[in-house]
Amino acid sequence: MQDYAHITVEPASRNCGAFVDGVDLTKPVTSAICREIHTALMRHQVVFFRDQDVTPVEQTTFARNFGPLRIKHRSAFELHDDTSEVSVIVNNREHPPYIDHYHADGMFRMEPEFASMLKAEAPPKMGGDTIFVSLKAAWNGLSDALRATLDDKIAVYDFMKLHSTPEKARNWTGPSRQGMIKSRDENPPVQHPLVPKHPVSGERCLYFSESFTAAILGLNKYESEAMHALLTRHCAKPEFQYRLQWRKGTIAMWDNLGSLHYAVADYWPDTRIMHRLTILKDEIGMSGAVAAE
Repeated sequence: MQDYAHITVEPASRNCGAFVDGVDLTKPVTSAICREIHTALMRHQVVFFRDQDVTPVEQTTFARNFGPLRIKHRSAFELHDDTSEVSVIVNNREHPPYIDHYHADGMFRMEPEFASMLKAEAPPKMGGDTIFVSLKAAWNGLSDALRATLDDKIAVYDFMKLHSTPEKARNWTGPSRQGMIKSRDENPPVQHPLVPKHPVSGERCLYFSESFTAAILGLNKYESEAMHALLTRHCAKPEFQYRLQWRKGTIAMWDNLGSLHYAVADYWPDTRIMHRLTILKDEIGMSGAVAAE
């Protein structure tokens, strides 16, 4: 369905992702354009913008059109000097990439964040792609029998499931340590429906990740571990994915309830610098839901 008056939207794959054109994010963006971008995000779970070499302040200004932003504190990533909302993700010879796992941002929070926005500031010449997964497609891709088993399940999501692993040990030393302790203490394990209904689209999605889903309630320990392994493999199927090749000025914006992402770690020892921010609440979607009531 291509009912956009102000932008053009080209699906990137059958199930996940779309490229948005016809907008300059270095300039003020109208509310009508933002609503159309939001519509595309709801339909495709992630949207991509090419050749948008925005400053961190311009990126922040654009993102605020969709909702309030998280004020960052130093933990796993550095902070940008020009704005308190933008994290700087730097990987190079001294800091090898280590985000090569499927996850959605904030699954471990009592109130998970709505969306994330990532800009390629200095991508490597080769490699460093990001894989995005549609959790709607992942849910629909399960058998009827397995959907019946999982339909009403509650899962436990835990910050420390990922951040206690040896791969993340470097975050617990040096200038990141206090921020990691703060994140751990503020985010004890929480419970969410494993298959929630999306509050805007109304579609079911498989709210699962290998990184933060610690257990599925109603299953015993061995069943839960086996289901975790099965769903991890299931979400990695290419049929549910789109793999984005970054270039300088590319921006990706994704719905954290409807998608996973995986940063491919195939470019070491080259440098990859990305600017990321977090949109806490879906103000456009919530306003539409209220209007519909």
